[in-house]
This record gives sequence, structure tokens and C-alpha cells, in this order.
Amino acid sequence: MLMSARDRTARCTARPAVRSRQRRRPGLRFGALLALAFLTALAVAAAPVQADPAPQAKWTVMVYMAGDNNLEKWVTHDIAREMAAVGSNDDVRVVALADRAPGHATGSGDWTGTLLFDVTAGMQPTPDQAVADWGERDMGSPQTLVDFVTWARANYPADRSALFLWDHGWGWWTGNTMADETSNDYLDMDELRDALEVVGGVDMVGMDTCLPQMVEVEAEFRGFARAMAGSQDAIGYTGFAYDRIVAGLQADPAMTPAALATLAAKSMRAGHDKWTVAASAVTLGRHWDALASAVSDLGWDLACDLRDHRATFGLARRHSARLPQATYPEVRDLLSLAQEIRARSPSATIRRDCNRVITALRRTVLYEWHTKAEGDLHGISIFWPAAPAPPRAGSSFSQWVDFGYYCSQLTFTRLTYWGDFLAAWGRW
Repeated sequence: MLMSARDRTARCTARPAVRSRQRRRPGLRFGALLALAFLTALAVAAAPVQADPAPQAKWTVMVYMAGDNNLEKWVTHDIAREMAAVGSNDDVRVVALADRAPGHATGSGDWTGTLLFDVTAGMQPTPDQAVADWGERDMGSPQTLVDFVTWARANYPADRSALFLWDHGWGWWTGNTMADETSNDYLDMDELRDALEVVGGVDMVGMDTCLPQMVEVEAEFRGFARAMAGSQDAIGYTGFAYDRIVAGLQADPAMTPAALATLAAKSMRAGHDKWTVAASAVTLGRHWDALASAVSDLGWDLACDLRDHRATFGLARRHSARLPQATYPEVRDLLSLAQEIRARSPSATIRRDCNRVITALRRTVLYEWHTKAEGDLHGISIFWPAAPAPPRAGSSFSQWVDFGYYCSQLTFTRLTYWGDFLAAWGRW
């Protein structure tokens, strides 16, 4: 468990969430996990299992493709032109669960529903090539993710496993990740962590979505993955280059999770489109723990000095690097933020906190790349909205959207003081 050096229990005073979507109470978490585990046992028992599971491989690469939305046409593209450009071999098995949108599926047999593929070289993602048909499944349900990981491990056992999550996303915010239009559902961060907890985690996670490289998102994977790859900013239709990932892993099947995360992040740079402009890989071990502890202490000390130095902190925030591609002013590059605070704060304690953040972050980030237009990015972002922050022109959007969820459901906010600082910062 992550602990701040202050050794206190963080409590976040939540502002009302802008969205009215109902959340389950934290007290129901254990019961929900038990129910999820029970349903998993029933689902796995009923799911079709191959008579002869594949021999033990070095890696199983699982790709969870939530295409029941406007990304539907890229589902078959990424399977046929990237994954199947290399395909599985004895050392590396590639398995994809692909859901497409009923009513406007395009190409590859115009199929809809949810198919499982053992991706082989040159394969076309058509129904006759699927190893299983799961009908219409809700990709926004944690149960579907649990079923997929459990099924893949039973049929394609391996020494190590990687999970790639393919779809829309928006950092830690709710109602965006793994969008399933048929079910009108999403796989929010707390649900994603619940699913990974049930299956016992994986070795490496790749987030083929927008804005996943936030310290708040990484906290959901800590303890359930050793390394993670993704982008600090928005990504376009290319995202990860799965052909490069699979080929590289087959060339070195003894690759560590950290090395695979680095390979995946580097693949985003190769042939990237105009939207995919940043990528990074991070380790989720002791260096990440040190980073979370340092951010927690920084949040505590900023809150303590807020009355006297609010203008100073606000100036540091305004000058820290933001994401020009995504244009989300509430998302800030964490290392840049620490540098700006260190340069302006009169407190020696806060400057020491910033030094710890910078040192730990540099040890946590395994690889980082961004275009020149992105500015001063370093691989990990953090949530810090402006206060007061009126909605954007012509929009009802607030930088404080879903702050109630941020305080009550995110692992990072439960284990650090950053949410407490934001709650104090946001009072006006």
C-alpha cells in the first residue's frame, strides 16, 4: 500500500460532481468484488473452452477492443493490418476480443457483436476466422474484461501476459473509457481496477486511449501491472503500432514488462498521425511509490501554505506545461509543475517536496517522446484545475467535472493528500 511520508490517512472534501451519474459507495467495494468473482466463475464455466489449449508460451498479448462506437471501422483495420501482419507464434500469442457497432459495421464481412480471435499471420477478422462468438457483449462492463482475461489465460497460457485496452478515453474521468454505445456504458477507473483485482493483474498494460498517462490513472494499475504504456495527450487513429510490438516481442520473448512498455510507447512514435503526438512508458514499482509519496507530501504542504501563498501557487500552475493537443487546461505535466513551484515557493519544505517529485518521476518514466509542438512534457500528468474556473465559452463544461468521483473512487486520491489540496484550492 502507498503511504505518504506524513503517515496520515487522506480525506478529500469533495465538491459536488458536475455529472449526475450515480456512483456506488466505497463501502460496497468488497461486496462488489465478491459478486464479480462469483459471476466470473459462472461465466467461465459456461464459456466455450477449446478442447486443446495452446502450449505454454512466453507471452500472451490480449487486446480488448471496444469498437461499439464511432471507432468501429478501425477494429478490423488494426487486427488485419497490424496484429495479423505478424500474428502469433509459439512464443507470443496474440488474442483479441473485438466488439463492433450494430447498424454501421464496415468491412470484413460486416459483422457485428463480439468475436474472439487468435490472431495468426495474414488472418482476416471475419466471423469464420473467430475462435469464439460471444454475441453482443457490454465492453463497458468489468465482467466482460474479467471474462476475456480469464478465457485467454485458460486457452492461451503463457509465462507473462500483456493487456492492451483499445478505445476512447479521457484520463481518469468517468463516462469515456471503453465506450459501448449499445449498452450506453463505460469502463470507469474504479471498475477497471476491480476487474484487474479479480483476475490477479497482468504484467504490462497498454492504454490505447487518450490521456492515460496521468498519475491518477497509473495508481489504478499499481499492484496489478508492473509497467504501463500510453500517451499524456490525445491520440489519433494510429495509436500503438501492434505489428512493431508483436514483432519486437517475438524477436525477444524474454523481454521484461518494462521493456515491453517501452517498446509499445516507442511504437506510437513510428508513423504517428497528427493527433498522436506524445507517448511514454512508466514502471509501476518502488519508484512510482516514491513519486506518489512525494506528490502526497507536496499536496499537504501546498494546502498548509495556501492561505499565504495562493497567488504564488496559481502563477506556478499557469506557467507549467499543459497539453496543447488535447487543450485540457486542468491537466498539467507533473515534472514541469514541480519545477515551477520550486522556482517560486518561499518554503524550503515545499522546494524539497518538489525535488523529490522530480527525482522520483525521472526514475519512474522509462521512455518519453513528444512532438516539438507539445512543449515541455516529461511523461506523466496530474489533475489541477483552475479556481475559480468558469465554463468554457459556448459550453457548460467545468474543469471541476467529476471531482466528487475523483475524491471518492480513485485510488490515488484515497492514498495521497493531493485531493485534499485540490479541495482547499477550489473553495472560493
